[in-house]
Amino acid sequence: MFEIKINQLSGELVKVIYVKKLLNTFLEIKEVFMYFKYDRYFKIVNNNDIIYTDLYDLDYDNIELNYHLIIIFLDYDTNIIHKIKNNYCELENASYEIKNNKDIIKMCCIKNGFALQYASDELKDDEEIVKIACLKNGYVLKFASNRLKNNFDVVKLACKNKCLGPAIIYASEELRNNFDIVLTSCLYNGYAIKHVSDEFKNNKEIVSVACRQYGLVLEYVNLKFKNDKEIVSIACHQNGYALKHASIELRNNKEIVEIACIQNGLALEYASDELKNNEDIVKIACRQNGYALNIANNKLKNNEDIVKIACHQNGSILKYLSKEFKNNFDIAKIACSYDGSILKYLSNELRNNEEIVKIACSKCDFALCYASDELKNNEDIVKFACHYNNVALQFASNELKIKFKC
Repeated sequence: MFEIKINQLSGELVKVIYVKKLLNTFLEIKEVFMYFKYDRYFKIVNNNDIIYTDLYDLDYDNIELNYHLIIIFLDYDTNIIHKIKNNYCELENASYEIKNNKDIIKMCCIKNGFALQYASDELKDDEEIVKIACLKNGYVLKFASNRLKNNFDVVKLACKNKCLGPAIIYASEELRNNFDIVLTSCLYNGYAIKHVSDEFKNNKEIVSVACRQYGLVLEYVNLKFKNDKEIVSIACHQNGYALKHASIELRNNKEIVEIACIQNGLALEYASDELKNNEDIVKIACRQNGYALNIANNKLKNNEDIVKIACHQNGSILKYLSKEFKNNFDIAKIACSYDGSILKYLSNELRNNEEIVKIACSKCDFALCYASDELKNNEDIVKFACHYNNVALQFASNELKIKFKC
């Protein structure tokens, strides 16, 4: 074993072992490797060309060698590289030599861009490394050098990637005021508009792109756009709750409120009082989310057609309705067809109705427990419930439990 400097390997001083081709079985190479007590990180070189970087994954049957294997070991702390490969956070306590090793940092950033935070300042200023990290998560632009935070290509790449927050936050002031960067950032993360200058919050093209990507950013745009029917429509198409940030005038616009409620029925909450009492609007809202019925006024909550629409979408809404509807056969059928456990909210009369109880038992394994005592002792009903799941037997009368167990 001797020391040799190979410029192709970034000029570092490394220890080299020559191994004849005949010594190419896993165990023999592993023994050589373990004997010298170096860590798992190394390169295999054939005629000075790097051909493989991980001994444990080497496919010996398919690899072609012209002459010799040269196994190059980097003399690092025992096991640290193995730990880093499995968990980039191990870099935090690694030596400077490891944090400044481009191959190691590159390997970690390919797996998780957040590894960049532990790299040396030199590598945080390496465009290739930072781009690799930003490809995984644009947010890691935060850890790049100031020089690269002002690099158009790096920042644009970061802004194109989904991340914890908009990468533009960490761009240089110059690039935060670059139209192309702002447009790209809002295209991929509408929330970016919160962090740009008022000039861009007042730009209709930028605002339109941001609201199309994430409707709730309507909250952060210039006041005039909150009363712009086109912009508010775009925002509500993406997220009905954007209606909350629209002007009072547009919250009373039937077309805008319809768009919002089609996307999210609960957006009805932010409609004007007049439209909350509009039967057509409430039907649209309940068709998307049955719980929107809770937002409507008492008159519409007692409208049977609307209640049916709400129960079709979510039968659970029945528990909030009047006793009249809890004793309504048609409403009960619709609700129990959605969720059999709704049987517990029905009137005693309907919990003793065979048709209703069968519907409930077909949708819920334990619905029988909410049936009347009479039906819990009804052999036909219990057989029907057990046909869907034998667990239902535990809710039958003691007499039928004994009979069916026997």
